[in-house]
Amino acid sequence: MLTIRQYCALLLGCGLAACSSTDKKDPLLVEAAQYHQQATEIQAAIEPQLEQVDSLKKALLTQKSPEAATRIVALDSLKTAFEEWEENLVEVPGMPHNHTHEHGKGGHSHKHADATLKDLPAEQMRDLQRETLNNIRQIQNRLNTLTKAD
Repeated sequence: MLTIRQYCALLLGCGLAACSSTDKKDPLLVEAAQYHQQATEIQAAIEPQLEQVDSLKKALLTQKSPEAATRIVALDSLKTAFEEWEENLVEVPGMPHNHTHEHGKGGHSHKHADATLKDLPAEQMRDLQRETLNNIRQIQNRLNTLTKAD
């Protein structure tokens, strides 16, 4: 017959074994999810600035200078880079995710290009997410440089 102490220890052991076997996540995918989360936080932070690009371009058009024209081209390029970045954003399989981004008055949810990448090895997924984070940081830096001159 089991003592109460032995019974509690047995229950605790079974509970820990059950939790650890089903909740264990690949550390590389956890790292990938962290990169993804950082990238989407930057995305959410810069989207309002990107929505102001068109009004900035209109203001620059009135200047009719070579510098203004160069800056308009750079802003267009930046906006295109951001849109491409969004289109290529990939979720980390098996990790919780929920992010809807508002654009202008009629918001929309993003569909991510993850359907064909769900079987990507964990190391490659981590590397992809790290690169995605680096890319959005570069976009953020370019945006800050182009918009701070005002």
